Amino acid sequence: MELCQLPDVPLFRGLTEAEAETAITALRMRRKAFAKGEILLEAGQCAPALGVVLAGCVHMEHLDVWGSKTLLGQAGPGDLFAETYACLPEEPLLVSAVAAEGGEALFLETEQLLQCGCEPWRWKMTQNLLRIAARKNLNLAQRSLYTAPKTIRGRVTAYFSVLARRSGSARFTLSFDRQQLADHLGVDRSALSNALSQMQKEGLLVIDKREVELKQIEEL
Repeated sequence: MELCQLPDVPLFRGLTEAEAETAITALRMRRKAFAKGEILLEAGQCAPALGVVLAGCVHMEHLDVWGSKTLLGQAGPGDLFAETYACLPEEPLLVSAVAAEGGEALFLETEQLLQCGCEPWRWKMTQNLLRIAARKNLNLAQRSLYTAPKTIRGRVTAYFSVLARRSGSARFTLSFDRQQLADHLGVDRSALSNALSQMQKEGLLVIDKREVELKQIEEL
């Protein structure tokens, strides 16, 4: 991996050019290109470095002992992955970071970042990391809202409600294809398709690939 130049992503927001140069060296930042399907970090391993997606998309996946996959989240350009484990370097990962498409990631070691120090680059990046982690924790909490219902229809309704409120519109675009959506909601794909078809027949929504429009809802 080649030594990187500072990317324009939220983790590095507010750093000056001089601070960025110091951070690049101190955190041993490296770029890595990846191909679709490549495992960037595997469950069971430890993560001494956190990842930042520069291009492409990375999925956080969990496989149970029977091989069933749950898609817990995804990271697009500018997003972090494995940051919690990088801050706890002796804790093995419970999930794998898998490339959903080809792209590039930046890896940086967190040991130096978490050491005591008052250098501007250190506290700026620590503040940015805290904000990003807080946002991701909020998203995980929201996920519990739409995985709690016992029925597939209940999960779809709860998830689409979150997306509609987040976008401020009854129309929104899904981040996942049908299989990924099923994995994200923890349901069978065929059963999910049946539930969506029935909801369309009842006039509750219109779905075309990843485009969704909710019907018969109160004003957001």
